Amino acid sequence: MPLSPPAGAPFGRWQSLPSAFLHAAASWAQSGSIARGAVPGSSGYSSVPREPCLSSSPSTVPTDAHPVAWYEAVPPRVLLALVLTAVVSVLVFAVSELAFSEISINRIEGRRAIDSQAYVLRVREQLLAAESSQRGYLITQEDRYLAPYDKAMAAARSAQSSLLSTLGDQSPLRKDAVQLGALVEEKLDELNVTLHMARDRQPGMALATLHTDVGLTLMEKIAQTTRKLDEELGKQTKIRTDNLTRLFLQQRWGVGLVVFLNLAFLSILGTMMVRNFHDREQSRRRLKEHALQLETAVTERTEELSALSTYLQNNAERERSSLARDLHDEFGAILTSAKLDVAWLQGHAAAAPPPVQERLSQLSNALDEAVNLKRRVIENLRPSLLDHLGLAAAIQWHVQEACDRADIACDVSIPEDIQVPSHVAIDLFRLVQESLNNTVKYAQARLFEVGLTQEKGHYVLIMKDDGIGIAQFQADHLTHGLAGMQHRVRALQGRFNVQTAPGQGTTIEATIPVPSSGGAAGVSEASAASAVTSSGA
Repeated sequence: MPLSPPAGAPFGRWQSLPSAFLHAAASWAQSGSIARGAVPGSSGYSSVPREPCLSSSPSTVPTDAHPVAWYEAVPPRVLLALVLTAVVSVLVFAVSELAFSEISINRIEGRRAIDSQAYVLRVREQLLAAESSQRGYLITQEDRYLAPYDKAMAAARSAQSSLLSTLGDQSPLRKDAVQLGALVEEKLDELNVTLHMARDRQPGMALATLHTDVGLTLMEKIAQTTRKLDEELGKQTKIRTDNLTRLFLQQRWGVGLVVFLNLAFLSILGTMMVRNFHDREQSRRRLKEHALQLETAVTERTEELSALSTYLQNNAERERSSLARDLHDEFGAILTSAKLDVAWLQGHAAAAPPPVQERLSQLSNALDEAVNLKRRVIENLRPSLLDHLGLAAAIQWHVQEACDRADIACDVSIPEDIQVPSHVAIDLFRLVQESLNNTVKYAQARLFEVGLTQEKGHYVLIMKDDGIGIAQFQADHLTHGLAGMQHRVRALQGRFNVQTAPGQGTTIEATIPVPSSGGAAGVSEASAASAVTSSGA
């Protein structure tokens, strides 16, 4: 950027250019905002968050998504199959309960009929047993027949009582059972009368009673009644058995039908679920492929943006270096010429009035201030010590001067013989410059420490202060100054780490690989050219 006057330009107009140009250069050096990352002079620990790069479209992700209910996530056909399966299961359960109730009723009634038949038969058996015991006693007059007789009498009455109890009051056979009971009592009374006659020494009368038709008639009536009861109870038993057989068959068919329907629904449900799982797997694979494509695109775009930012940053450094050189050569020559002219005027104005000499003195002082300002601006744009004395001396001078102005103690530990390539040295210097600027502005620190070592093929730069730290620090969401420092380090394929806590100071560590000879610059330039071409396209 040469500062020679254009052809045909008035000399007075060209003389006014350096002041405006110097003011613009100084403002630019102080603002320091260049291409996606803060350079020295920008605010580092500011609470203003970094803006996202290249926001192509507003975010479409809902911030307050409505929760999805379970029935909304289930396909309608699957939900219908589940509902039908549940309905059929409930119906089957209801039918089974009804069938079980009816089976229980028929089983109870059947058992009652069978028990009643058994009691009827027992009544007949015990009557016959009592009659046989009575006949034996009458013929032999032996007392051994009395015990079986009494036992049969009691058993007959017990069986008759159990028959009435089993049939209940509502049975249609209750009347016949009561009639049988009356006949049984009458027969037992007839047997008792005959037996008592024999025991009262009236065997003739007892035997004569046996030859009457009273006992035979009673037994025929009893036999007729018992046959009727047995037939009716047998019919009831058959009816209940048939009902049970029918109910069991119906229940079996019902269970088979339910199993078939459930199998059908389950097969439909399984088919739909397999199809649903297949569709989900296909969708998942498509989403995964799409995510990989997006990730690849984002990675490529990020690399392009990083290369572009690195190119702009390097280009800014070249422009700053060129501007510093032009300020030193062109503007410095103008200031030197002006200073010599003022000195000549002061030497030839010894006899001039005091106001003239005072104005010349003020002009000389202003020129001295302009020279000092030019030096500071040039040092901010491109530290001359870095080119002439190396990185260690440049960092030592800059840290010492800035800490003296801010009344902060400093400790710089950098080997004098460390060899750093120029493109890495300027970035390391800018990192120290930015970190120190942040410490002076925000940290309220009493001590600032800088250390640079070379170990195992890496440069390790550590900057530390004992200030108030960074409140609400988030490593994945750095502020502008720290983000710019991180970008510088990553552009050199390095690692950037920040450790801070409220009241415990801040430690920044940058680990940068030692570049191979001639390799890093060429790769950087090639990447920058590619990024510029992609951006232009």
